[in-house]
Amino acid sequence: MQRGDPAEGGIEVRKSDGQREAYSREKLRRSLRWAGAGKAMAEEVLADVEPRLRDGITTGKLYRMARKALQRRSRGTAITYSLKRALIDLGPSGFPFEQFCGRLFEAMGYQVHYNRFVQGRCVQHEIDIIAERDGARLFAECKFHNRATYRNDVKLPLYLRARSVDLLVGEDGKHDAFWVLSNTTYSEDALAYADCEGLILAGHNTDHYPLTRGLINEHGLHPLTCLNSLKVAQKRNLIDAGAVLCRDLLEKPRLLEPLRLDARQRERVRRECREILERGKVRRESA
Repeated sequence: MQRGDPAEGGIEVRKSDGQREAYSREKLRRSLRWAGAGKAMAEEVLADVEPRLRDGITTGKLYRMARKALQRRSRGTAITYSLKRALIDLGPSGFPFEQFCGRLFEAMGYQVHYNRFVQGRCVQHEIDIIAERDGARLFAECKFHNRATYRNDVKLPLYLRARSVDLLVGEDGKHDAFWVLSNTTYSEDALAYADCEGLILAGHNTDHYPLTRGLINEHGLHPLTCLNSLKVAQKRNLIDAGAVLCRDLLEKPRLLEPLRLDARQRERVRRECREILERGKVRRESA
């Protein structure tokens, strides 16, 4: 193999923080399979992308290359591939992710309250999300990370179990379930402890309904960070204005006004939003 071949570790990828790491074929393959690409399709994408890699390529460019290669083969899979990255791009703060998680619970029929303080037996606790439906009450903690590779370890459910116990003693802290929602993954110990203690972990390596592709496709809850028709700064302006989902831009067109887009650009954004929602619907119906 020639020097610089990705399989030989001759290519380094530059992350958003400027650090460099060796390109990992297996990491890219896993991300493609997570998005729903079959073995054959994942290998086709790798064969398409790898010859065009250059040392120092950014993770953002690598992601865009892989997404375009997927789009040529399966638009539905490309949308799902975009979702994982889109949740990371909701940052850098965790507030938009909290809003996104709240919209997931609202779609399931819950009444949602954000950032409420509840007195426990020993101390007061700030709860990211309190969701209520049909007499049931759940608490949810939202854990946002700016790195897709971050893995929540066992200290997270250990800490939240202690909070749950303290809250359950007080009348205001009564809850039927305690959820943790993260835009990344959990360690095996974290999953095992949560299962043992009755905590519900939702993330990219769990089967719980919130944060799954099915729920997002079913209710059209795609983050607006999925959009290719807007620049990063424009998407950040929309998030700062209170928009979180692609459907927000269709239901409230005035949100686009501060961006000062011309008529052609506005229609391009709306068209892409409609395409994303429609492709998600087709994916759900064909599942």
